[in-house]
Amino acid sequence: MNESNQTPETPESKEPISYWGYINLDELLSLQHPETDAHDELQFIIVHQTFELWFKLAIYELEGAIKHLKSNDISGGIRLLNRVGAILRTAVKGFDPLMTMSQQGYAEFRDALKPASGFQSMQFRVIETLLGFERVSSGENGEKCFYWESAVQAGATFDNFMAKYHDQLLKDYEAMGQDNLRRLMLRLTENAVGAKGVEAYRELEERRSELPELYTLAEAARDLQQALLDFRLGHHKVTVFTIGKHMAGTSDSHAAGHPSCAEYLLNVIKDRSVIFLELEEAAMS
Repeated sequence: MNESNQTPETPESKEPISYWGYINLDELLSLQHPETDAHDELQFIIVHQTFELWFKLAIYELEGAIKHLKSNDISGGIRLLNRVGAILRTAVKGFDPLMTMSQQGYAEFRDALKPASGFQSMQFRVIETLLGFERVSSGENGEKCFYWESAVQAGATFDNFMAKYHDQLLKDYEAMGQDNLRRLMLRLTENAVGAKGVEAYRELEERRSELPELYTLAEAARDLQQALLDFRLGHHKVTVFTIGKHMAGTSDSHAAGHPSCAEYLLNVIKDRSVIFLELEEAAMS
């Protein structure tokens, strides 16, 4: 049909929006495809899909907060950082349903998931880099890499993740440059107080009444750091509960010296609990 003969759509002829249409409910409810007939597998899928939806929103709000801070809108940045903290704390509650699943219940479908693993969550890696985890020199040749590139031994879990996501993660990381939250917040503080690094945050503490927005920003960042740690702790807790302290997970890429899933997660918690290094060092001195 000739486009000139088509009846133009008007507000009156447009189908009224519906709840199910607005959130694409039918499509959303069709996205769960268990690999087995195990009763608990549907819960497992939905919980992890929900995690990824929360991560998507957290990334969106983190990027918004960074945009505000880059334009020196500190109050706008604080508002969105507080929202990210609330999002992550809501996501942590997603582990509660998994705590109702027995080791036997998980074992009924666990082997069908190999070698898939939460290690392969690309969006969680994006959150880490937006907050301030950076590529650092590693190994004998001193080549820079993300911490997760040297955290585990090679295997299908690691190789498949790297093949699918590494190039895009690296591209986005390089485009971000020095504008992750840790670097950006430190820069704003240094410019305001006339000091560098850890000393800038010490000075901010002394002048908190003079610079209340920057001080509140630092507190919001520290709260967000705790929210991410709480998520890691929740993951470790449910892992111990469902497979035990010494069992390997579904991943076939394990950390040297930490062959069990719970031990690997605990090691990450110990090594990666602090994001805002200068802020924490200032607080301890």
